[in-house]
Amino acid sequence: MIAFAAMEPGRLAFLSELYTRSAGDAHQGVPYEALIDALGFDERVTKRIQCALERAGLVDLTTVPPMTHMGRPVMDYAPRHRRQQTIGMTPQGMRLMEDLLAARADTARPTPSASAPA
Repeated sequence: MIAFAAMEPGRLAFLSELYTRSAGDAHQGVPYEALIDALGFDERVTKRIQCALERAGLVDLTTVPPMTHMGRPVMDYAPRHRRQQTIGMTPQGMRLMEDLLAARADTARPTPSASAPA
């Protein structure tokens, strides 16, 4: 697992934004384009970060087939050039973010001082 102290700031920003947008749910995918827009990075930079995090097993990129309505929703398997992609966190990525948030909460707590009245 990647130590978050040594994690590149861009990767940490990517994971943090993904965690926030997915509301901490590993089953909740986030539209890839929305994540790119929210981060404000160049698309190539975002893709490079996404690939590195995917290799580390922290995120998954999926393609969502378009839906067609024919009395009821059905998947449209017609070949298309553009399919919506979503990105979600793996359980390992969720654990990393939860550990990071817990570590931040621990460091944000004021430590009792010896001179404080009891």
